[in-house]
Amino acid sequence: MHNLKIWKYVGMPWIVASLIFFVSFFYLSFFKGVDIEYITNEYLFDLIKNTFILSFLTAIISAFIAVPLALLITFYNFPGNKFFSWSLSLSIAFPAYVYAFIYVGIFEYASPISTFLRDFNISLPSIKNLLGASIIMSMALFPYIYLLVKVQLSSMGINLFKASKTLGKNNIETIFKVIIPSLWPAIVGGMSLVIFETVADFGGVSTLRIETFTVGIYNAWFGYQSYYSAAKLAGYLFVFVVAVILISKYYDNKQINLASRTSEIFEKTNLNTVKAYLASTICTLIFLVVFVAPLIQLFIWSFSKNGLFSTENIYLFFNSLVLGISASLVTVFFAISLALTYRSSKSIKNIISVITSGYAIPGSVISAGLLVSFGYFFNISITTYGIFGLVFCLSLRFMTPAYNYLSASLANIQNTSEKALSTMPAKPLRAFSEFYFPHMKSAALLGLMIVFIESIKEQPATLLLRPVGFDTLSTKIYNFTSEGEWIMAASPSLILIFLSLIFVYMINQNIDKNKS
Repeated sequence: MHNLKIWKYVGMPWIVASLIFFVSFFYLSFFKGVDIEYITNEYLFDLIKNTFILSFLTAIISAFIAVPLALLITFYNFPGNKFFSWSLSLSIAFPAYVYAFIYVGIFEYASPISTFLRDFNISLPSIKNLLGASIIMSMALFPYIYLLVKVQLSSMGINLFKASKTLGKNNIETIFKVIIPSLWPAIVGGMSLVIFETVADFGGVSTLRIETFTVGIYNAWFGYQSYYSAAKLAGYLFVFVVAVILISKYYDNKQINLASRTSEIFEKTNLNTVKAYLASTICTLIFLVVFVAPLIQLFIWSFSKNGLFSTENIYLFFNSLVLGISASLVTVFFAISLALTYRSSKSIKNIISVITSGYAIPGSVISAGLLVSFGYFFNISITTYGIFGLVFCLSLRFMTPAYNYLSASLANIQNTSEKALSTMPAKPLRAFSEFYFPHMKSAALLGLMIVFIESIKEQPATLLLRPVGFDTLSTKIYNFTSEGEWIMAASPSLILIFLSLIFVYMINQNIDKNKS
């Protein structure tokens, strides 16, 4: 393992910086008093209640959409099955805050649809409540559960169903009594991701007028200039997130690897004509609501104003591109060093496990912690150093997927091959380029694309940590939507979605290539 020792020193700056952040954040969150009476017991209770109800209700609704769809797509043949198998996950390119302003614009009193329906004495309900917000959030987030469940179902072989049949169970009984209980780890894991994304959202809940912790943190920082109050709220939110992580870990430890027990491929059931077209209709309606209709509305709004290719949009696109590329390159570089360090150094394995779990921490929490910590210790704002603080925040948050992919790729290396390498003279760079990197390159590419997508969509962290005058597509969308300018927000939203869709397509191609 002498060829890997160098990577401990390469990754050490990131490890030290992360540890300093976590320690200082905990100190300032839980041992410093608030500077003004911003956090009242009543206000804190409202934040806890709204965040809890919204996140768990969104997770439940997302599961009710995702699990039946995954079962339907995996087990049954019907017209359009192959198309819906991948297209139903495309809404993952839509940030929740884009869905929020689109449907607020559609449902508002003066909208063309509302005006038309009032001629028939039909009034659209308000969506600016916890139920409406949960449904909107679910449209963007149900693919997290759908993809995980579909992967888990794909690993199940026919032997599982044959065993169930021998016990006298029909298909419906098999699904509810055998399949779904086996899917609980995947379902809970997906629901956890939905909860993390929901509590991290800022623009969506702001548009829908729901007071959650992210809104409270933002208001404390910019509205009241109450910096330690923002840190205190961030600390409370972190405790909530840790509780969700522990629940998720409990179910993850119960996971059963059915793929190793079953080897035959499941043969899809052909539905009769009525049921087949009913299945197609359900999938079509969901696809229209979560992807086609919002996309059409954005196109209509975009070309009713300045169109897509205005000077401002090009500037926003360039800034988002710079931010996404910077964050993804920094993150993957240090993810490589941490993955190789974890493999070679037993002494800091636990530390690496902690500092690579940032995905569960909302961007508002990390950014508030960075701002308060840096200001407290150095008496200067971290934003004066350009996008350095923002890139570090995004790297800290999105290190998890990049690191996990790279660690998984290294797990495929045979111990005998690595032991043979260790007997040769120490040549770290050659060992990396000729032995380790070929195993890691697909995972590194996947990590780059995922971190890029998540970074350009990230809104609260970018709003808090961007330098003065540095606007991105996501921040400009918030500027417009905070003023109720849905039409003006359409063109940067459309650019952001298409940029994300390109990388979603590349991710799917990369996954398919690896499968083959």
